[in-house]
Amino acid sequence: MTFMMTRSHTAATLPTAALSRAVTTRGACLDSSNPDAWFPPEPNPSGGESPEALAIRRADYEHTARQLCGPCPVRAQCLELALREEHDLPQTWFHGIRGGKAPWQRRSMVRRRRQAAARQIAETSEAVA
Repeated sequence: MTFMMTRSHTAATLPTAALSRAVTTRGACLDSSNPDAWFPPEPNPSGGESPEALAIRRADYEHTARQLCGPCPVRAQCLELALREEHDLPQTWFHGIRGGKAPWQRRSMVRRRRQAAARQIAETSEAVA
């Protein structure tokens, strides 16, 4: 079955296979002459840098993410796909730029999704009891 994206569909409502197909066929990163650009060295909080230097490196990384993914026609789908794929992974496995976001930004988004899911499960359990 082919699933076409329409204005009424947001990335969050698309099946994972449709997201993957969109990203792997229409992503701006596909035609890049430098695919490594999506995997710049990540700022390391335990790397001995001052908090100020770390904040500057993170801001630079986030700026790079926005620049690389800004013109991408499937940026939202790419981010949604990344969040789904990374949902059950250890946080140390998040790397690279996906959907215009840095790994720590996606970790935060995944954490919020996990917390929301846990709240929903708790509320449903309470309602049933």
